[in-house]
Amino acid sequence: MTARSGTSTPTPTPTPAPAPSNSNSDPTPTSPLSSPNTTTSYTTASSTAAPSDDVRVDDAAFISDSSSVDTDDGEESDDEGESQSIPDDTPRLYRAKKELLPELKEHCRVYLEEALPQQAIALLNSLLSTRPENPEEPAYCPPPSQISLLCSIIVHPEFTTRPKEPDWPQISLQSLVYLRDLLAVLGPINAGFKEAVLFGIKAVSGPGLVADAAQDSSPDADERGLVRLSPRHGNDSVWRCGRDFFSVVGWAFNCSFLYPERWQWWTRWLDFMLHLLEMDVRERHRLDVENGLEDMPFLQGSIIASYINQRSGRTADVAMWIMKALFADGSSSSTSVFQEVWHREHKTKSRRAANKRKRDKVNLDKGEYGGYLDDESVHSSQASEPPTPQKRRLGAEPADEEILETVYIETVPFRQRLFSIISFLCYGLGDDASPTNFSNLYEKFEQRVKELPLAVFSSFINTSTSALQTDQQIEMLQGVLLLFMPAGALSPRKVDRARFEDGGISAAILERCFLPYPANTIEVEDHVKMSLLLENLLILVWKEGGKDEVGFSDNLAQAVEKGIDARWEKILKKARGRGKGVNDTEREAKAALEASDARLGWLVTAIEESMKKEDDAMSEDGGP
Repeated sequence: MTARSGTSTPTPTPTPAPAPSNSNSDPTPTSPLSSPNTTTSYTTASSTAAPSDDVRVDDAAFISDSSSVDTDDGEESDDEGESQSIPDDTPRLYRAKKELLPELKEHCRVYLEEALPQQAIALLNSLLSTRPENPEEPAYCPPPSQISLLCSIIVHPEFTTRPKEPDWPQISLQSLVYLRDLLAVLGPINAGFKEAVLFGIKAVSGPGLVADAAQDSSPDADERGLVRLSPRHGNDSVWRCGRDFFSVVGWAFNCSFLYPERWQWWTRWLDFMLHLLEMDVRERHRLDVENGLEDMPFLQGSIIASYINQRSGRTADVAMWIMKALFADGSSSSTSVFQEVWHREHKTKSRRAANKRKRDKVNLDKGEYGGYLDDESVHSSQASEPPTPQKRRLGAEPADEEILETVYIETVPFRQRLFSIISFLCYGLGDDASPTNFSNLYEKFEQRVKELPLAVFSSFINTSTSALQTDQQIEMLQGVLLLFMPAGALSPRKVDRARFEDGGISAAILERCFLPYPANTIEVEDHVKMSLLLENLLILVWKEGGKDEVGFSDNLAQAVEKGIDARWEKILKKARGRGKGVNDTEREAKAALEASDARLGWLVTAIEESMKKEDDAMSEDGGP
């Protein structure tokens, strides 16, 4: 972990992905709370990296030998069951890529350009599903230009909220299913997803451009060396209409608040893209580690690194831009920065267009009603009614704020997953090669989390539902907690400098530096947030502490009780100084603080009982 203090420390070697039992990879510690003297970092964030394109020619040499095992059975196309967190570190080995025959490639291109994507998807699906049983045999894969269009179909308004044909929304889902299957079988590198999902021309400019273009000498090739689709399709994709990845992500999050009908499609696209980015960094990190590449060229060339580098050329502080996208909330300030990808994208199909249909012949005597009384027709006016956007406005009623908070909470896993990927990339590459400074990234992230409304804040830091990796949770929780600490609190550096500066935490740091103190303000909500942070850190330290870890002392209960009393004393000072009654917001915050106090008390009791059982077990075994 890069030190968060003013001093600089050597960048740790990135943690290799745990390998199967027959692997020679270094073992990964089981606890992020272990001794800082171990060789593995405990604050390595999840997976996201991009090997630079100048090593792209070497990719095939590495992958052709090691990436041929089929992985399609476990992760095909279940849209709902996909994990919110980054995949485990088990090496994923994939089949090699086999180019489509020219006739098949042309058939797919014609189908896609002639508005017959269902036929193209059916053909590609049949080729993928009929691959040889031998996992070392390659599998057919379409060119990146066609993958790119299929990725756009997932969310394009003409296939989702304003379909030109009744079955086109189903095509959007079929496209998603196929892409997930393709990713599972061939993997992100072999399938050429990076070439397919880059934004605009600038996203691919660089040393790798010549190598990419050399793959296809067709006169119809575009700047990336990919066979062009017709201008109508190539210029109307999300990769051309969207300015960059983070602009699109910010707009997607805005839709969750303002245009729920659009969000239901953006959430599918965003889930797939995060899954792709996670698998991409995981695979590239594995290739770097297995081949002993200390400068991590594969990781430098990851898709997410390309996205960040693209934005770095336009923004002085790219970390700030990332935070704006991560915390987009449909507010006026957010919508002014992140605007719709397609023109009038938020408009849904009009009622007149939705109800306009060719009617069959009506013959009342024979009971033929021309479809006017079938179930679909009866309810068509309701089904086609555009939803009313949930407008963000100042001075909103409490009920409106509750709705907005609920919507925000639903998007928290997506925000955490994206941050986890970026965090892993920046940590793995170190400050010299990272597209953005690791410490600066976390400082801005922690400040944004601190300012969230209480309900959203509670969801964001909840360790039981978090999509962040354990080491990332510790880093984030501890960083946010420090923003609430009073000036006179004992510094963690005086208790365990090495552990703290490496982003870790221990029972001693928690007991002596955090638990006994109130927040540095008199606001009730700040004390609730601080108490929630302490809860979650206490759970992590208790759950993740290794057997060689120095556990909690007998002073734990005293430290917790001292902190509870200090927080309430500070809150009461505010009440006495103001001389007024409490409002509803403060009353709810006080109730939340009381509940948190009770949970802290329960945790102390559970930890003490656990410690007693361990002592009794050691006594029975003849231990000291």
